[in-house]
Amino acid sequence: MAMTHTELQAAITCTITEIAEVKQQISQATDHREKRRLIRRKRELQYLQLWHMSLLQRLGVDYC
Repeated sequence: MAMTHTELQAAITCTITEIAEVKQQISQATDHREKRRLIRRKRELQYLQLWHMSLLQRLGVDYC
């Protein structure tokens, strides 16, 4: 089922919050494995955010 523009905007906002939290965790991480895992997670969230934004753009709504 396709997401509505309201759901997509909420997902983008949630993803932005998650990215900020992961960035904070990265800055506090001391273990290299943990840091790499967090960086990978941040990258996944960024790709997810781009995907949501492209879906939103297909609906004709710009996210700002």
